Amino acid sequence: MTSRTIERLQRGVGVVRAKLVFRDCTLGARVSARGRLRIVADGDVRVGDHVQFASGMFGSELVCGQGGELVIGPSCVFNCGVSIRARRSVRIGKGCIIASLVNIRDHDADRIAPVVIGDDVWIAHGASVEPGVTIGDGSIVSAGSVVCADVPARHLAIGNPAKVIPIQSVRQEKREHSEDLARR
Repeated sequence: MTSRTIERLQRGVGVVRAKLVFRDCTLGARVSARGRLRIVADGDVRVGDHVQFASGMFGSELVCGQGGELVIGPSCVFNCGVSIRARRSVRIGKGCIIASLVNIRDHDADRIAPVVIGDDVWIAHGASVEPGVTIGDGSIVSAGSVVCADVPARHLAIGNPAKVIPIQSVRQEKREHSEDLARR
């Protein structure tokens, strides 16, 4: 068997497995669940088309409490060890990339507030998104960051607590640094 054939078989197994794992949820076309995945769907869990849950060292969990909603848009990719917990509402837009060991929750000891993650957002390894946060389209959350406040579209959130800077200014600074190095 070629590596391409093996990859297709693995994808097919992931699609069949997703239908079993997400049996109490609304599931889009060609969702793939390759890794260990714990689903608690006491509320409304909806997963869009072509969403992928990767395998890895750690299992992932999607927990939606009674009366809550957890909505994942199409074409998102989740690495291993992701934890998403919704008591009221967690909404993830289309084309998002969620790295390993990311924690997203709409509740803590003090409050319950909806979390909204826009389209084409990348949340890097080990980051946390706290209750009440909205992350705008095309934004990036740096590894290990703790996002406690809203992130505007096309911004970078970095640190604990996360500070926000426009992605455009990061690109400009990188370009200026490269030009400075080239002059030396």
